[in-house]
Amino acid sequence: MIVKRLLTAALLIPLVVMATLLLENKLFAIVVMLVVVLSTWEYCQLIQIKQLLFKAFYSLLVGIVGLAVGLYESVLMPVLIVSALWWLVNILWIAYYPRFSRYWYSNRPIRLVNGFLIFVPMLAALAALQRQSPEMVLLLLVLIWSTDSGAFFVGKAIGKHKLCANVSPGKTVEGAIGGIVTTIGVMMPYVALQVENAASEQYLIFAILALLVAIASVIGDLFESLFKRISNIKDSGNLLPGHGGIFDRIDSLTAAAPVFYLGYAMLT
Repeated sequence: MIVKRLLTAALLIPLVVMATLLLENKLFAIVVMLVVVLSTWEYCQLIQIKQLLFKAFYSLLVGIVGLAVGLYESVLMPVLIVSALWWLVNILWIAYYPRFSRYWYSNRPIRLVNGFLIFVPMLAALAALQRQSPEMVLLLLVLIWSTDSGAFFVGKAIGKHKLCANVSPGKTVEGAIGGIVTTIGVMMPYVALQVENAASEQYLIFAILALLVAIASVIGDLFESLFKRISNIKDSGNLLPGHGGIFDRIDSLTAAAPVFYLGYAMLT
């Protein structure tokens, strides 16, 4: 399993970097849209939608809406603000799971709207961010990977207190703190190298941005875990050997991308 995981990562990471840096913005947005369509297809399995034609229509619709929002800046910020507020509500669903879950999981319209709110803001934020600066997309990805890696290694080493046992028993408070510290630590060299004559205030601003991304990354991960827990499904799919489905790989990004875009716009 670990060998498959490493080989898949070794193949995907260069492709992601090249696509981010080399593709023209509209083409980049279309590539991300295809990722979203596949992820939405997997999401349908988690919310018990099995009709093939409906799954295909819904998945394409989510991707197209996300692409449109990402390419038209007039609607981008309102969508991202709604997304940020929605993720705050999701913290409550995660914290109190399984209490109250039946009210939204048993309601198909809510589950369908939820899919739009998961994937559309992420696609839109990535498209808009890559249009402004492809390097910022890479920074976002590196921060998310840092959160994941820091949480994994610190959690394995000293993790004792469960972060959210009902949703994801493997995650610990120590691991989450380790992920946050790692992410902030990764951000500091970026500021030193990329921000000309960076003052202490700028280091603080970027540290706050890294903190927000790390927290959002953990929330996105936990929110997908909540769906898998309810559905009694281990992985969202099997397209990526050693990693599960595509949704499994971008769950942190669904929350972190809109938060990063908003945070960067507001703080810098």
